Amino acid sequence: MPPDSIPQLSLGTAVLVIFAVCAGFVLLRGMTRMLVGTLILAASAWAAFFVWQEAPLRILEWTGRSPAWLTNSLPIVAFAVCWLLLRKLAKAVVSPFSSSGNDKPRTLAGAAVRLVFALIPTLLISLISAVVIHHTGSVAEVRSSGERGTPSLGERLKVAVDSAIPRAWLEKLDPNSSSSRISLAKLIAAEAKAPRAVVIDPQTGKPIPRAKIVEDPQLQALAREGKFGTLLRHPLLTKALADPKIQKLLRDLHL
Repeated sequence: MPPDSIPQLSLGTAVLVIFAVCAGFVLLRGMTRMLVGTLILAASAWAAFFVWQEAPLRILEWTGRSPAWLTNSLPIVAFAVCWLLLRKLAKAVVSPFSSSGNDKPRTLAGAAVRLVFALIPTLLISLISAVVIHHTGSVAEVRSSGERGTPSLGERLKVAVDSAIPRAWLEKLDPNSSSSRISLAKLIAAEAKAPRAVVIDPQTGKPIPRAKIVEDPQLQALAREGKFGTLLRHPLLTKALADPKIQKLLRDLHL
């Protein structure tokens, strides 16, 4: 293309084009920074949520105990460590391209974009909080199984979460609080609280063995010790739910 055929721009138009390019670059940098911050917050929250789900079982496997203070503090530590490491990594990656000036967008459009990005971690943290509340309510429901009285705060909050979030979503996000797990955990807990009465064989004068719902000493011990959160998360409960006899029992009891 010959130079003469290139459209001629006025000085004012050229200045406007240059300004648009610079403004777009500044806005893009600001959006990138907000996006990175959003991803760091989301990743840290998800790491804490994952540790919260896995900590009771892993601690029990490694140490034989599952103290509540440790299982509750590990997710906080995971969030803090993940947040700090990802921030340091992000700064190390972008530092060669950063400048000392304040290039954050100050326009109304920039503020709107920041609000949109702020919705992402807000929704994620709200969803994780709802799942934690639902799981806590499930533990409270197992703990109070067989008892009459006013539902606890955890149980009432669980009902509110159930009405706000579809059941399919909750079972995907927190499979350890599925209805079948809760039902079986309730049966184990009720049996631990009130063992079946001993029946004496009149011919031998000895107790007749009574089959337990789940023949596993670990699950029975967790129920007796009141570790219902660990009971709900335990893989042996998953194994028990795969038993056709247990499945039939739950169906017959309409649980």
